[in-house]
Order: sequence, then C-alpha cells, then structure tokens
Amino acid sequence: MSQTDPLEPAKTSLSAPSLEKQHKRLTDAALTRRTAWLLSLAGAIPFLALSFAVFGLEKIHPLHGLAQDALKTYGAVILSFLGGIRWGLAMRSQDPETGRNVFVLAVIPSLVGWFAIFLPVPYVYGILALGFAAQGAWDSFAAQNGVFGLWFAKLRMTITAIVVACMVIAFFGTV
Repeated sequence: MSQTDPLEPAKTSLSAPSLEKQHKRLTDAALTRRTAWLLSLAGAIPFLALSFAVFGLEKIHPLHGLAQDALKTYGAVILSFLGGIRWGLAMRSQDPETGRNVFVLAVIPSLVGWFAIFLPVPYVYGILALGFAAQGAWDSFAAQNGVFGLWFAKLRMTITAIVVACMVIAFFGTV
C-alpha cells in the first residue's frame, strides 16, 4: 500500500467535465457580482434623484418637503439594510464571541438611521452621511481581513462614496 504525501498538491484534471464545472462556477460568480453591482447602482438612483431635488428645488416648491422626507427615510432604510448584511455574516460565524459582537454592532446602523429621522434638516443628512461612511469603512476593513471578497469592498466603497456625496449635497441644499 503506497502512501501519498498530504502536502503534495493535488493534480488537477483537465477533463471536459472538470473544465465545464470550473467554467460554470466562474460564470456564476461573475453573474452574481454583476447582479450585485446592478442592484446597488439602481439603489443609488433614489439617493441621486432626491438629493438633487432637495438641492435644486426652491424651498417653497411643494415637492421640496416631500423630497426631504423621502431622502431621509430611504437613507435610514438602506442604512438598516447594511446592518442586516452584518447580521447575516454574524449568523455564519464559527466563533461564538465574534458572532455575538457582530450581532451587537450590526444593530447600530439601524439605530443611527432611526435616530436620524427625528433630527431636523439639515442635521439628519449629516448624521446619515456619517453612518454610511462608518459602515463603508467597516466593510472595507472587513474585506481586507477576509470576511468577504474584495470585489464586495470595491462595490461598497463606490456606492458609499455616491451616497455620502448625496447626503452632503442634501445637507447644503437645506442650510
């Protein structure tokens, strides 16, 4: 009976089924990333439209107040959603202490969003901008530590920059 060295790299098969399986895996991963990007960019559209409406409409325009309310509500909802991503990661954690800590930290974006809704304009947009920036930084650090792929960090940083810029535009559109 011959023994194999466990440190010896496994020889990969170049058979058609093996290549097809690898191709499908890579194609599925690319499709997943593309879907995440498209949905995230679509999710940025309300931030862009509403922040420019808040900035561009006269304060006496009947849609100005509606745009303000819609932007701060949408911002709070999306900030909560980002905390929910962390909640999902905590559920997958193999380390109970890390899982508990992430569960606790994952509710902070929801609380910040909820708190911000009650603040007067323009402060609501400042707090939301800080909340999105903090969540984006946390996601970036997490990706660098291997919590999720670097592609997701790039996605999050891109969308975070857009959203924070929108909140700053709304802030200055209401001062």
